[in-house]
Amino acid sequence: MRGVKNLQAGEKGTALVIVAAALTVILGMTALVADVGALTLEKSKLQNATDAAALAAARELPDTAAAEQKAKEYLALNHVDIENSEISFSGSGKITVKASKTQDFLFAPALGIYHGTASARSAAVCGSVSSITGVVPFGIPDQQMVYGVEYKLKAGSKDDYGPGNYGALALELRGASSYLNNLKYGYSGVLSVGDWVETEPGNMSGPTEDGINYRLNRCPHTPRCSITSYHSDCPMVMIVPVFEPTSLGGRTKVLLVGFAAFLLKGVQGKGNANDVTGYFLQIVPPEGHKYALDPNQASHGLRTARLIDE
Repeated sequence: MRGVKNLQAGEKGTALVIVAAALTVILGMTALVADVGALTLEKSKLQNATDAAALAAARELPDTAAAEQKAKEYLALNHVDIENSEISFSGSGKITVKASKTQDFLFAPALGIYHGTASARSAAVCGSVSSITGVVPFGIPDQQMVYGVEYKLKAGSKDDYGPGNYGALALELRGASSYLNNLKYGYSGVLSVGDWVETEPGNMSGPTEDGINYRLNRCPHTPRCSITSYHSDCPMVMIVPVFEPTSLGGRTKVLLVGFAAFLLKGVQGKGNANDVTGYFLQIVPPEGHKYALDPNQASHGLRTARLIDE
């Protein structure tokens, strides 16, 4: 009987060891789920904060002082300690924002692990649009343009561009029908800096007036958009190719050097004397346009920022 009692006591001792080991495993799993999960959540919050800070700051470039201040403002708004962050620049169009935060654990100290560190890194570039969809079939010579100033986008007189040319472009297809369609809805294809594009000779006053009136009438805002109050996604906002100034004659080709945005004012004059004018804007690409940007591209007012992978 004494041997049986000793055996039972030994089994109880073994059970206690197994239970203790099991509790250790359970505690470890709890620490893994709770503490590591909390650390992962903190890293996600931190990543969102650095993403927002990098994007906001990139829009201030190439002014690095303003960009750094903007990044710090966004980090502070997202409760990130500036002392645990790092902001750096590369070239004139890239910013990198790093941040870290120490997270105290609740359960893992039982395993001798007291805290973990969440870290995040975001990089963004700012640049001018180097390719885009949805442009209108006008072309404006490269020049120094000023925000809010009215510019001629299509001339009523050939004297502005050269014999037979009035500022219109043939985007993919020639002729009045294609010209009108692209004027009303924007060219569906992609145009890029460095492309050579054909001009569309002839005044085409009828299609021009029809297309411009279509855009004006499609403005959904009350009052109608004006240079003092406009919406960038309005049909009155048009993306216009900028071409290298050259002497034009008949159907020829021009070299695209950028893209600019204009708020349509309207058609002035009738028949062969109808000028199309618009106000120069400095905006990010409107919704619905696919585009690419280049930090080294000369600015024509159409700039934006985006996150990049490093």
